[in-house]
Amino acid sequence: MTLLCPLPGCRLVRVARDGPGSLTVLAQARHDHARCPTCRTRSTTVHSRYHRRPADLPVSGKAGRLQLAVRRFYCRDLVCPRSTFAERFPKLLARHAQRTRHLARAHAKTGLGLGGLPAARLLVHLATPTSATTLLRMTRELPPLSTPRPCVVEWALRKGRTYATIVLDLE
Repeated sequence: MTLLCPLPGCRLVRVARDGPGSLTVLAQARHDHARCPTCRTRSTTVHSRYHRRPADLPVSGKAGRLQLAVRRFYCRDLVCPRSTFAERFPKLLARHAQRTRHLARAHAKTGLGLGGLPAARLLVHLATPTSATTLLRMTRELPPLSTPRPCVVEWALRKGRTYATIVLDLE
C-alpha cells in the first residue's frame, strides 16, 4: 500500500515505530523510470537496488529516520560514458547529501541565529543533533542575507554653518 507522501518526488511505502522515541519512514521514487544525468536518456531497466538513510526532521517530536529505496539503472545510450546510474531525488536531497534539504536549512538557520556550540546543544533536545563545526560550515554556505548598502555619513565643518553628506561604498 502506498500513501500520500510529503517527501517531494517520493511515495510512502511504510511507516514503522522503532521504539518509544523514533519512527522509520520507508519511501521510494514515484516514477518507474529515471534519466541518465550525463546524456539524459530515459531508462526503465533496473540494475540493482540499495537504501539511503539521510537524516531528516523529527516527526511529531520523535526522531524520524528516513529510508529511501534507491534503484540503479542501466544507461542504454551506447556512446554515454556511464553504464549505470542511480536515480536522484533533487527536491529532497542534494547530491551525496547525508541530510534532507529541509533539515540542512533548519540546521543552517539555527546555527546562524545562535552560533555553533549553543545551536549544537539546542539541536540535541530537538531530536536533530549535529556538531558545532558542521553548523558553522552550513552557515558559511548560506547565501548572503542582503546586498551591501552604501554607508551615508552626515558631516559638519562648523555646527550650524556648513554641512556635507558623504556616501561611502565599503566594498
